[in-house]
Amino acid sequence: MTFRYAPEPEPTAPRERKTSNGVGLAALIVGVVSLVGSVIPLLNYASGFLALVGIVLGIIGLILKDRPKGMALGGLIASVVALILSIVLAIVYTAGIVTAITGAVRESEARSSAEASDELRVTYQVEGTGGTVTAGVIWTTSVGGSPRSEQASDQPLPFSREVVIPDTSNFDLAAFSISAVAGVDATAGSDPDITCRILVGDHIVTERRAEGDGATVTCSATAEDLRDIAE
Repeated sequence: MTFRYAPEPEPTAPRERKTSNGVGLAALIVGVVSLVGSVIPLLNYASGFLALVGIVLGIIGLILKDRPKGMALGGLIASVVALILSIVLAIVYTAGIVTAITGAVRESEARSSAEASDELRVTYQVEGTGGTVTAGVIWTTSVGGSPRSEQASDQPLPFSREVVIPDTSNFDLAAFSISAVAGVDATAGSDPDITCRILVGDHIVTERRAEGDGATVTCSATAEDLRDIAE
């Protein structure tokens, strides 16, 4: 009996190791871009999401067989650092922006308050007692030589009008006056009288009082009078 030996199998060629890793290269590029963007204000908000993409690509590049791992590892590290920086710097930049906006708003409010404090508020008042229940009132505000008069007929008392004018340091030829004629109701009471006032804030600049049926009263003040009170 003759035995035949099977031929030995030819040796298998070793698996060729690929010299490139496209996913690793993409991870490295994304990681570098996200790392640069993470330090730029406002742009770092988006770079955090880009860093997540780089992390995923880096992990995929590392688990691919027979591929170089260097670029994938570099991309993964760069993306992780970029993610951390984007989160930290986003908090820092946001706090800085909020602080800057808050400071600007407060400065604007302070400026508005300062401008408002420079304004002088003059109040005209008329009051009546006894049978004086209404009055015909006319008040005149003159600043810089430009008078402006207003009037109200049969005005119920008490009467009050506020006029806002510039800072007294900005004018010298200012004058203020109010006149009122009492409207008396004989059935409302006795001893009728009427009083006028000019005030700056809560301070009375001038006050006059008149008595009797149809009494007329006039109050007037100059810029100097108001400046003395305002100061």
